[in-house]
Amino acid sequence: MKNKHTKDPFNTRCWLSETITDPYQVLACLFFEAHVHDFRKLVKKLVHHAGGGGVYKRQSPADVLLYMKMIRSLIKAANVLKHTECSPVIINEDDLLNTKYYRSHYVTADAWMEFPRHLSKKEYCNPYRAFQQFFNHLPVKDWVQCWEQVVEAALCRDDAFTPVAPLKVYSRLAKLVEAAHLVDVREVTHVGGQLKGRAASSP
Repeated sequence: MKNKHTKDPFNTRCWLSETITDPYQVLACLFFEAHVHDFRKLVKKLVHHAGGGGVYKRQSPADVLLYMKMIRSLIKAANVLKHTECSPVIINEDDLLNTKYYRSHYVTADAWMEFPRHLSKKEYCNPYRAFQQFFNHLPVKDWVQCWEQVVEAALCRDDAFTPVAPLKVYSRLAKLVEAAHLVDVREVTHVGGQLKGRAASSP
């Protein structure tokens, strides 16, 4: 008899060695593994190299492929969360830099590096809005394909693929990562069954 494999809706088993079916826990595990600015920086470099900047060599291909799988899971989780009903956080202009709105709990977190660079004020107050905008540009299947092609082109310099409007591709992916980080900071209290403040390790 053939074994029935557990469904892996967000493709987390290939980088986490376990299946996660809760999209919020996908975000929690992502930002447990690395900081938001690590993802943002890598996306920028990969889009640049895919757009004609030569082969990306700063990190090993194995590390890049690991990040590729993690962000692919993020795209799929955000697609599930995009229609979440959420009242926007009311933030006064002089309180936008208050770290309680965006800084993670990890002791290694850098408040300035974690502050979002690409979100509008409306998206900052309601990050689910950024999810909706992201998928208004392309459906989830096309975004996954686009991201995988960016990584492949950056690693092997395939001239057959160059991102259309690479600056927009980067900006939209950066918005997605930043919005996901805000959702994780504000709404997710635990990761891997442990309260965040008691997690065994941090990025």
